[in-house]
Amino acid sequence: MRTSQLLPHGRLPRALTALALWMGLVTVPTAAASPVLLDPPEAGTPEEEEEEDSPAVIAPEPAPSPEPPVAAKSKSTKTSKKPTKSASVKKPKGDPRCGGKTPIWEHKVKSGDNLGRIAGQYGVRMSDITKLNPKLKKNPDKLSIGQTVLVCPDPEVPPHLEEEGSYTVKKGDSLSEIAEKHHMKVGELIALQKGSLRKRLDANKSDLRPGDELTIMIDRGIIAAFAPTQDEDRGVLRVGIPLDPGKHYYIKRPHLAFGTGATIKAIKAAISKYAMLKGIKGGPQVHVGDISARGGGPLKGHKSHQKGVDVDVGLVLKGADAGEVRFLSGNADNLDVARTWALIKSFVDTKEVRAIFLDYGLQKVLYEHAKKKGVSEAKLDELFQYPRGKGRGYGIIRHWKGHRDHFHVRFHR
Repeated sequence: MRTSQLLPHGRLPRALTALALWMGLVTVPTAAASPVLLDPPEAGTPEEEEEEDSPAVIAPEPAPSPEPPVAAKSKSTKTSKKPTKSASVKKPKGDPRCGGKTPIWEHKVKSGDNLGRIAGQYGVRMSDITKLNPKLKKNPDKLSIGQTVLVCPDPEVPPHLEEEGSYTVKKGDSLSEIAEKHHMKVGELIALQKGSLRKRLDANKSDLRPGDELTIMIDRGIIAAFAPTQDEDRGVLRVGIPLDPGKHYYIKRPHLAFGTGATIKAIKAAISKYAMLKGIKGGPQVHVGDISARGGGPLKGHKSHQKGVDVDVGLVLKGADAGEVRFLSGNADNLDVARTWALIKSFVDTKEVRAIFLDYGLQKVLYEHAKKKGVSEAKLDELFQYPRGKGRGYGIIRHWKGHRDHFHVRFHR
């Protein structure tokens, strides 16, 4: 006879259930039966946050098995609350070499890597990596497969667990589409191949045939120890320094143009450098949007801009839109590609920039322009998320929805 015929709702009394579990008459699933997952964190906080699929966060180890329940008579015994997904994961302390902000990550060099690509994979600069790995300073291009390179990942671009896998080519597939889907460039995808397939693709990238088995890297998610905190950008601005009016820029809302001393200094330095570049003279003023309120804190219309380290900057436009003080979307007719790239590069060159958020489609335009102008492959790999797809954080210049009419600069704290 089934238990449900003896007791209401098919449930045993709590004490009998506990005793049955202890004697092994019944079993229950344990937390150790599967890896512990952390809820995917919010990836950064520019305004108009885009809802995108995030891979599961991988825990470093499974949670310990629960101890056998004891049918104690003591009234003081209480049933423990069900643990949360992240309860068993303890985030390691930050390494002093990373300023205490994050643990050190050991990157293993694989085929197709260069220093710029390694830097871009963790949202840092090549100079940050050579500082941690002094031997690379003499010859940063001398990397060997399997070599360990130390990295302090940006908290917003944490390391992912990657595993080698395979993909069967289907009719209509292209190398560029397959590479972008797996957050790679075509050259990096080809570098993973072996034997006759590698030789064939080296000779002709278009010679991809249905049924080909491509070696790919499968993204299994963020390493739990490096999962970003969700409240990193909340806070206040203790000493707000105003951005004073300047000859080369227009401040849209002066009462919301307060930043840290370092932020204000970097903004002025970037715009001054840009204004002095050859071919820039005669162009429109730089349009500076919101930074923070005088005391920081939540700012209407933004999800960041709370600590004085974020600033919105308008795209450089041409034609009838050049003098428009409102932020306008860039397109083939009005975007001054050369000046916009020069302005973004001037910010990047201050060495104070942590990230720049810009629409993925505009990234493509600027990437191709920079490549034509002779920017090295390693530098492009360091700076741009494009052409690796917008689904995973990569590089200094990264996609975020709502940034087609301006770019958002985030400075170091």
